[in-house]
Amino acid sequence: MPRRLARRQTLPQKLRGTEHLKRQVQALYGVLAGVYGQEALAARAALGRRLPFIATVTELVTVHRSWIEPAIDRYTAATPEVQARLIAGGIPPERIVLTGLPVGPRFGAITTPPAALRLRWGLDPDRPTVLLLGGGEGAGRLEPLARGIAALDRRLQLLIVCGRNERLRQRLAGLDWPVPARVLGFTDEMPELMHLSDIIVTKGGPQTIVEALASGRPLIITHTLPGQEEGNAEWVERNGVGFAGTTPQRCLAALRRLLDQPALRAEMAARARALSRPEAATTIARLILATADLSDAPRDR
Repeated sequence: MPRRLARRQTLPQKLRGTEHLKRQVQALYGVLAGVYGQEALAARAALGRRLPFIATVTELVTVHRSWIEPAIDRYTAATPEVQARLIAGGIPPERIVLTGLPVGPRFGAITTPPAALRLRWGLDPDRPTVLLLGGGEGAGRLEPLARGIAALDRRLQLLIVCGRNERLRQRLAGLDWPVPARVLGFTDEMPELMHLSDIIVTKGGPQTIVEALASGRPLIITHTLPGQEEGNAEWVERNGVGFAGTTPQRCLAALRRLLDQPALRAEMAARARALSRPEAATTIARLILATADLSDAPRDR
């Protein structure tokens, strides 16, 4: 814990520190998710110091057994399902804080009308807009799925994000699409893209799911990775914020249903907003500051 965060603070200082740390949590969350708890615990033991350890479980349903570690002081959980699995693994309930997963501050906070954003992105302002995501690396069966979606309904328009897969982006950008289509590579403008869209079709990564919830958009989950993403598609369906479209047929059927039923889209969008936890970064930041008081790190005088 940096000394500027660990020192004893007045209330105004703590409030400023919380806001700063919240921005750090939002900005660094994707990076911090890759830090392994066992290695950090070993480093703490080598220091021989009392440094509190907080672990954020970055999944929605599945908790790998490597996350279960009695030496961890506090856990943050994205969902009640994760909280229950931690308890079942032997973690005392009082060590677990239900926070949600942090998302960037722009998700759900954009006030520009979607139609105006569609014009800005070279799209028709009035057509139903489907956002198709292939993950950061553009993996999965993105091309056949994009072709199937484009052929499904001439009323829609399609926004395809290929991530870092530049070869795929070039190939898709060169196709003659039967509907208006825009093909992008890796982008930092996901908050805008989600806001201007009506339906999000994506793989079942937890971060993309919670970003869609914050944006208030229904989801169709095309596939999940074995292990840590198992159960995410069913979680989306169980909570009434989208569908598990884990085969091409199921995906297109779910998309047809959402396109044909604007009231259902609106209902799922409202549920998504209600399920979202936009305050997650603030909650985790406050927990970090509170837990810093347990540290034996040197205090600024």
